[in-house]
Amino acid sequence: MLFVLLLSLLSTGIALALVARAALLPRMRAVESLGLIQGYGLPAGVGADPPVAEDGPLGRIAARLGTALSRDGEEKLETLRVLLLSAGVHRVSASTFLGYRLLAGLLLGSGGLWLTSVAGLSPLLAVPLSLYMAFLGWIALLFVLRRRAATRLEQIELEMPELIDLLVVTLEAGLGFSTALQRSAARLKGPLGDELRFALQEYGLGLTIEDSLRNMLKRCGAPAVRSFVRAITQGQSLGIAVGQLMRNLAGDLRKRRRQLVEERAHKAPIKILFPLAFLILPSIFIVVLYPGIANVLKALSAT
Repeated sequence: MLFVLLLSLLSTGIALALVARAALLPRMRAVESLGLIQGYGLPAGVGADPPVAEDGPLGRIAARLGTALSRDGEEKLETLRVLLLSAGVHRVSASTFLGYRLLAGLLLGSGGLWLTSVAGLSPLLAVPLSLYMAFLGWIALLFVLRRRAATRLEQIELEMPELIDLLVVTLEAGLGFSTALQRSAARLKGPLGDELRFALQEYGLGLTIEDSLRNMLKRCGAPAVRSFVRAITQGQSLGIAVGQLMRNLAGDLRKRRRQLVEERAHKAPIKILFPLAFLILPSIFIVVLYPGIANVLKALSAT
């Protein structure tokens, strides 16, 4: 009899829990969707940090250090968030990245202090060298992040005419703009395709296509993306045919890509100057001049 009573109580509890979960499930899904939208800074801008991967003790230490450092620097954190999103780093928050920078500075500084103590250098030389190593560790991660962001934005700039061509073809085939954007994003494999798929995910969460594209512009502010988003928003607000806008924009973006390639070509001689002066020319001089110099020295020593 007691077993039957316990079994009935357990069944009743499970049934009540399932009913409560079923009643709260729509609310839970709505909160989850809003959390995803707010996590990527919508609609007010970049805003909050994205979902963060803080696995392991190092990530947790960096998150705590970054939170302690960023209590009074919200503007700097906002700038760092934009830089992280431009570099395609969506799984590390701005405060955690700040903690990683501090850890890198501390590790390099302590490593420099240990090396100077092992080498037997005087404290007057060891302390400035350790501080310099700590400063290098502090700025190294930011330098790498900026370089990655610049490379990624440049790649997006080069991929933009291909997107415009795909949109022109799909729009003239009779598809709507959102459907054409989905078809075009599925064919792009680079960072531009990732950003478009991300914008379409935001569109699926309930934003308008214009707001999704504006948020994409905040994440990657390349000039070609800015022209594309401006053309779409103006076309939608004025009622202009998007296909004609895309066809006009394609010519401008091709000219811009040609100018970018020409700019790279003009920078090539300057970039090759350092390896030419310090690596290639000394090797040529050694190969060409050393036999003659050796023969002259041998003749002089023989006399």
